[in-house]
Amino acid sequence: MSESVRESIQEPPSLFEHVQELAQAHGQPFNTLVSFDDFAIYYLLATEIARIAADDCANDHCLMVDSQTARQVDAVDNARAKAASVHVFGAVSSAWSGLDNVTVCGGVPQTDGRDLFLVLISPGLSLALVCKQGNGSFRGLWTGQRSQVTAIAQHLLSAHGVTPVGPLASLLTRGGSERTSLDAVMRLTAMLSRQLTLRQRDMATDRDELFSVLEILKAISTERRAHDILYVFVEQIAKAVHMDRCSVVRVWDRADKGLVLASHEDESVTELPIDLSKYPEIQRAIETRSKVVINDAQHDPLTRGFAEDLVRARVNAILVVPLVLFEQSVGTLLLRAARGDTAFSLREISFCEIVAGAAANALERAHLFESIQEANERLERLAVTDGLTGLYNHRFLRQRLEDEFERARRYSLPLSCMMLDVDNFKKVNDTYGHLKGDSVLRQIAKRTVESVRKSDVVARYGGEELFVIMPQTGLKGAKAQAERVRKKIAHHPFAGLPEDAEVTVSVGVSVFDPERTLDCEALIRAADGALYRSKARGKNLVTVGEP
Repeated sequence: MSESVRESIQEPPSLFEHVQELAQAHGQPFNTLVSFDDFAIYYLLATEIARIAADDCANDHCLMVDSQTARQVDAVDNARAKAASVHVFGAVSSAWSGLDNVTVCGGVPQTDGRDLFLVLISPGLSLALVCKQGNGSFRGLWTGQRSQVTAIAQHLLSAHGVTPVGPLASLLTRGGSERTSLDAVMRLTAMLSRQLTLRQRDMATDRDELFSVLEILKAISTERRAHDILYVFVEQIAKAVHMDRCSVVRVWDRADKGLVLASHEDESVTELPIDLSKYPEIQRAIETRSKVVINDAQHDPLTRGFAEDLVRARVNAILVVPLVLFEQSVGTLLLRAARGDTAFSLREISFCEIVAGAAANALERAHLFESIQEANERLERLAVTDGLTGLYNHRFLRQRLEDEFERARRYSLPLSCMMLDVDNFKKVNDTYGHLKGDSVLRQIAKRTVESVRKSDVVARYGGEELFVIMPQTGLKGAKAQAERVRKKIAHHPFAGLPEDAEVTVSVGVSVFDPERTLDCEALIRAADGALYRSKARGKNLVTVGEP
């Protein structure tokens, strides 16, 4: 494509750019343009200009407006109804077509829809509002100086080949009073100032809320356990957003009960049951899978049936925000907040939703961590546990006995061991079967654990033999514990066997002697020898072995 052809199809500058060029070329009086960078401000200024036209002009004003502004700013229609003439650039709505005071000027070819504008001219008033939008950016200008407004209006008309006639032509060719324009400019300036002040206030509030979110994220990210995360979550969110009550509730699918997992009022609350029939807001949140906001609990249809209870509890506003919905492993988790004075604002609700999302991610990580931790603990238990009896296995017994022996030898502490064997166990298996034999062995293991101290270590030594390590226990204590175990087994019937079935154990006891016991193997040999002598003496006996 040749350079001349490219120049011939180049688009002329937009209205916004033309106004900027005028300002640069003329200096005064075009240096009084006021700029802004927000469509919301454009909408407010356009609304105010339209109200000024409708209220302060005596049906002698003319308007020039793009079709988008005419559609989106409702107040423009009132200004149009009282205007002497209106020039609309772009397609007009059906309500405006065919009106005597409306002139349709077609599209805005040189702007390709990028310009928005509203121009007001009357004998005593002149205001122009122009902005450019596109590619994610927005820039706007407005002025109340008559020479600027006139130049903008003339550019719009000439760019579209429109010759002004009637009231508009008269207004563009004669001067006008600046006093009324000054009053209007003061109104628009005050409005713009208020909006900027509100924006700064919102920015400060956003900064504070962002700081609060970061503080909550930092607090919950340091916790590993799910309950700790939930408590820190409700504690911090109640601090950031004033709440009289703040808790996390878990509900399993189709359950009529819920569990309060954490409450900022009491750190000890972990699984406090509640009746969901008294909490319709929680049921609604689960049904709709979305937040529930009740700002007048006494008159809201959802909670009207519980109005008296809520009054007694000093609750007027309730907010429920889902954290985790219908997760099979944890159920449904919901944040429930309540307070008795003011309603929840949109900002507060959004804040809670943002933090709830962060808490859900932290909970997911905590759940994964706890699952891995539980799996590791389960594997560790399996590695040291006997599969049949649930007692410690032989490998763990050896390691623990070596540790206790070294501790007793180093600090001159007492240490005793007990080895017991089921008497005539082959007869039990032959008479009642191996499954019954396994059941008997499990019951003997359980009775042994119940008969000794928590500090003692009970392990399956092999076959039908059990071994007990008794730290800090001398000869007298060891004999007493061995007798207690023997009687517990011999004097009580066994489940699955006839009541007259006799099941006993023989027990051998060994005691650590600092002078004569050289290693932990000596303790095992002494207990095993004593057990053998109990068998030889008639069984169902306790015998103490020599070091």
